[in-house]
Amino acid sequence: MSADIEINLEECTGCKTCIEACFVDVLRWDDTEEKPMIAYKQDCVWCFTCEINCPVQCIKVIPHMHGRQVSPY
Repeated sequence: MSADIEINLEECTGCKTCIEACFVDVLRWDDTEEKPMIAYKQDCVWCFTCEINCPVQCIKVIPHMHGRQVSPY
């Protein structure tokens, strides 16, 4: 399993919801930038919890899989 994770840092408000939502610690907090960062993208399990819970919808999880992809929404 692997996925690309895109975070639009310009739209990110720094609320840390995605950090709290990620139960496998793929996302970590960057103290310097005061924004989330993708620390362990290889551990992403495609739960879409970070994407779904982001209040400004600035995160996109793109699974690496064959065939048609279905939106989690």
